[in-house]
Amino acid sequence: MRRIATAVLLAACTVLAAACGREEPPDLANGKGLFIERCGSCHALNRAGTAGTQGPNLDRAFGPARDAGMGEDTVEGVVRDQIAHPRKGSAMPANLVEGDDARDVAAYVAFAAGQPGEDEGELASVGGAQGTDGQSIFTSLGCGSCHTFTPAGTNGQTGPNLDELADVAGERKPGTSAEDYVRESLTDPNAFVVEGFQGVMPSFAEQLSDEQLDALVEYLLQTASGGS
Repeated sequence: MRRIATAVLLAACTVLAAACGREEPPDLANGKGLFIERCGSCHALNRAGTAGTQGPNLDRAFGPARDAGMGEDTVEGVVRDQIAHPRKGSAMPANLVEGDDARDVAAYVAFAAGQPGEDEGELASVGGAQGTDGQSIFTSLGCGSCHTFTPAGTNGQTGPNLDELADVAGERKPGTSAEDYVRESLTDPNAFVVEGFQGVMPSFAEQLSDEQLDALVEYLLQTASGGS
């Protein structure tokens, strides 16, 4: 009886230990959404629909390694380490996402980077500029990771402060209306680069419909100038 009781106790401990050691599977949809919002303005990742140029192109970074046999677990580990410990001298802040969010982002990059085709199912509906609500478009494009804009609650430092946008547009590019200045900045950002900043902003000309572009321009100018 003593031996049976000991065996049962050991079996129970083994089950509990296994349960404690298990993690919930990563949420790829959450990871994709956060990647687009926080990382997409700096990194290109085809399946996420992002085209940032300031940081490495993740398809090019991981595609050849995957072809050579690197598995998803390894890619995920590399990405998680880079999130916590960015390359020295990089503009990327440490721990841009943390905890489960960092795990989800790393898992999505490991799932998508260097992989041909398009996301399917639930993932296909995540991210990208949808609808014609200016604030939603601003968030979905990840503008806040590079720009400070108080109405949206963002404090990025890579690009100019958008709180000043309505007041300084004419000063930055004389003879141009504020609306035309913002529209050009979104569709042809290298046509004019604000002094003191690098020309690293991607063009959103192919990502936004005319209606979405109008909505985003209106949102930026109305809120920046104290409108609704």
